[in-house]
Amino acid sequence: MKLREAITRLMKRMGPEKEENDMQQLPAEFQKLIGMVDKTQDIELSCDEVYHLLDQYTEVVDRGDNAQKLMPLVEHHIDICPDCREEFEALLRVLQAAPA
Repeated sequence: MKLREAITRLMKRMGPEKEENDMQQLPAEFQKLIGMVDKTQDIELSCDEVYHLLDQYTEVVDRGDNAQKLMPLVEHHIDICPDCREEFEALLRVLQAAPA
């Protein structure tokens, strides 16, 4: 059983009113972990895979192209991975600062 399914089953058993109260009682790190697990997909890219595609993705975003449509797995990873998002934002700043 996947972790996401296990968490979902557990929260459903607790009931909606208990779920919200108990979630607020959990340590922030655990809440963050649950949030990250909840956002996982069946197909995910690793940080290494994203790193190799990051320059292409950054150029897509800089051009104003639809990154969600062109590189959805990279975009999803950047949405959930703070380290890769930081690297992307740094690359984007450099690209936008460069003369045209």
